[in-house]
Amino acid sequence: MKPILQSQLNFRDLGGLMTITGQKIKPGLLFRSGDLFSLTAEDVKHLESIRLALIIDLRATREIEKRPDKVISTVREIVHIDIHDTASDTAEHLLEKDDAAGMEQVLVHDYRRLVELHQKDFRDFLRLLATTGNLPVVYHCAAGKDRTGLATVFLLAALGVDIPTIRENYLATNEFNLTYTNKLIQKVTESGQNGAILRPLMEVRNEYLDAALEEIDQKYGGLQKFVSVTLEADVEQLRNRFLE
Repeated sequence: MKPILQSQLNFRDLGGLMTITGQKIKPGLLFRSGDLFSLTAEDVKHLESIRLALIIDLRATREIEKRPDKVISTVREIVHIDIHDTASDTAEHLLEKDDAAGMEQVLVHDYRRLVELHQKDFRDFLRLLATTGNLPVVYHCAAGKDRTGLATVFLLAALGVDIPTIRENYLATNEFNLTYTNKLIQKVTESGQNGAILRPLMEVRNEYLDAALEEIDQKYGGLQKFVSVTLEADVEQLRNRFLE
């Protein structure tokens, strides 16, 4: 899988993914990504060439202040949906204590937190996609894997994509982010800390997604019901807009 951008390897088009009805997601409309802070001039030109119109930023304010997205001239609207990066705070303490076992569980707990505490944010995300006049859209968090990962799970479920395909798209982050993950671990190790214990935080894993799905199954009657009832997704409108 060849990256679309030079400087943000986890920027991806959801176009082409198949639904359970045999339809496909239209290409060139829905993009998921990590932050757009380090875009090269060529990357900016590419996003302008596809007429990118809307950015949905799922990061906390402090993250945006530290790494603001590059300006893209075709973008007409930027929407900030503040989902706090609690896992980063927890991981920082665990790294200081060299707690490898604790690090393995950070995102298991955080995915359950995201399901419970950020329903309004994911509801706003799906409502915006169903109603915006500004397309194409890219939505992103920091690395494009956890907050963006769950947002994609809910969006793909609303569009009628099956769980195996949703899971495959989710896990693909590990391939796209591998170079970045290895560089960061090496940098932390060279600073004198045990960088290797950060790998569970830097990756996506089946057990993280399973923790979220288990929470949803037990409390909300399954993913489809969670998306359509709890998150109030306009499934018909989303499918009319984004499926071929």
